[in-house]
Amino acid sequence: MSDLDKFLEKIKNSKVLDTAKVLGINSEIFTSPAISKLYSNHDWIVIQNSQVGPVINAVPDLSKKDSVPWEEWFLMGGNLHHHILFKKKHSKSNMTWKGSLDDKEHPKQVLGILWHVYNEKNVNPYLTL
Repeated sequence: MSDLDKFLEKIKNSKVLDTAKVLGINSEIFTSPAISKLYSNHDWIVIQNSQVGPVINAVPDLSKKDSVPWEEWFLMGGNLHHHILFKKKHSKSNMTWKGSLDDKEHPKQVLGILWHVYNEKNVNPYLTL
């Protein structure tokens, strides 16, 4: 099985492609060979959030780099949001967020960290922008 096929299997099994359709995102933005290379080591997690519904999360290996953000895609108020979250202040960041360790609506590995957030209008994954 090729690396691309392994990546596609991972995001399909994680319900990323199905959830993208629900959110009104063209799921093809997650399936290119470039995305596979850039995001193969991310954890792809779909979590049902009590306030906004399904959320696609792309969480990098947080032990390696502070420059690679966690990303989330979700609908709020009928509008698609693509949050880019950095562990360090980023020039575009205009919000911060820190999840409590008992939070069940975000990936476990992002909890207890102060994140610097901005909402990216472009829905394509950040590392391809």
